[in-house]
Amino acid sequence: MKKTIILTLSLFAFCSAMSQSADFPLYFSNLGLNGTANYISRAGALGAVGGDIMSSNYNPAGLGIYKGNEVTFSSGINFNFMDANSDGLKSDDNRTSYNFGNFGMVGTFRTGSKGLKYIQLAFGLNRLKNFSGRTKIMRNGVTTSYIDHTVMDAIVAANDAENDFIQAGVINVADDGTISSVYESGTFNQIKQITQTGYVNEVSFSFSGNVDDMLYFGATVGIPYAEYKSVSTFSEERINDNGESNGHYNYNEVQELSASGVNFKLGAIVKPINFLRIGAAIHTPTYYYVEDDYYSKVVYNSASGSVGPTFVYDIQTPFRFLGSLALVFGDNKSKVAGTISADYEYADYKAMKFRMEDDVMFETDLNNIIDNIFRPANTFRFGGELKLGVLSLRAGYAMMGNPYIEEQNDASFNCITAGIGYKTASYSFDLAYANVSGNSRYYFYDDFATALSNVNHLVQATFAIRF
Repeated sequence: MKKTIILTLSLFAFCSAMSQSADFPLYFSNLGLNGTANYISRAGALGAVGGDIMSSNYNPAGLGIYKGNEVTFSSGINFNFMDANSDGLKSDDNRTSYNFGNFGMVGTFRTGSKGLKYIQLAFGLNRLKNFSGRTKIMRNGVTTSYIDHTVMDAIVAANDAENDFIQAGVINVADDGTISSVYESGTFNQIKQITQTGYVNEVSFSFSGNVDDMLYFGATVGIPYAEYKSVSTFSEERINDNGESNGHYNYNEVQELSASGVNFKLGAIVKPINFLRIGAAIHTPTYYYVEDDYYSKVVYNSASGSVGPTFVYDIQTPFRFLGSLALVFGDNKSKVAGTISADYEYADYKAMKFRMEDDVMFETDLNNIIDNIFRPANTFRFGGELKLGVLSLRAGYAMMGNPYIEEQNDASFNCITAGIGYKTASYSFDLAYANVSGNSRYYFYDDFATALSNVNHLVQATFAIRF
């Protein structure tokens, strides 16, 4: 029943005045692995290590490790592969895209030899998520069409004589007002293709400090902005009793979200002994202002399309709590040095919220769905670095728990990462590779679940200048 509610709100918005989905807050809450090559190659386990501009977005106390100035830029290429399996009928698709990583600056000021020894001011533009992907799903021999199962009932319920499916000729209207369609009987072959593009970027302004090389603290004001676009085509072919095709129609949908928000992050790192660092950070919810546009088009004997109004509403992401531990071996003068680090992150996705000033009832319905289908999730990150003079070898592993209640869906993923770095006193160059994989399910109008397997390959490079 819950899956049906979600599908009604998201996939079949043509029959509703609203196009919002209960899944939308997850798009901006469940972040991926992106940023600098150093951060990626350690699978993000930098919470207690610090010394990287990406600290501003996770534990800003890590900026307190800096004792010099730095300007950094990162970019790369993203290769996304998606496989689908509908009861043995397999299909696959892929998409390659440019991947912006980050641009950032850290300025360090020495304040004394004791107590507060250094303070840092930092600015960053960091990409936190890339929505790039393409999915193709096929079903053959379906006994109930989308038209008969969903559209015709929706037209009757809404008394919608101007519906796009009627205007395109998929559904016929008799003189007495009754509706009928050739898609009320037969068997059907279906293809659903979805292309997703977009990103979540965050502009960050950070302040941090170093107290006697034992306590590091930091705070960040984050201003994220996001663009998400989904272009989907649903094609349904009718097969008659003789096994022949009676043609097909295409139902095209475009969903576009533009969002901007604000959040605050606070963190600390304690170094009780030289080789041990313990870190903690808290992230407030991000409060997003969202503009939501939806367009649909039906192509059959003729074409008919409709553009919905632009809806505006607010989305709230959950609080995040981070704990970190790092073991540090050697120093900058050692021929062989390195770190081993681990991060833990907790987020309760049940706490995601919609805020709608003009429709409290619909807001309540969506928030109730969120409360019923999401749950808290734990993320674990592990990373290591081996320094051999100017060269560094890095590797990492991360796993994020499923934010959905298990029977609803699966948005967990695993990351295997590796990288190499070259660092001098004046500049550095880092290269990273990440393999991010996960499984999920796509539900059709009749609650039929297609198994999806996603693998993402990210190659990222970072160049930094120090002075």
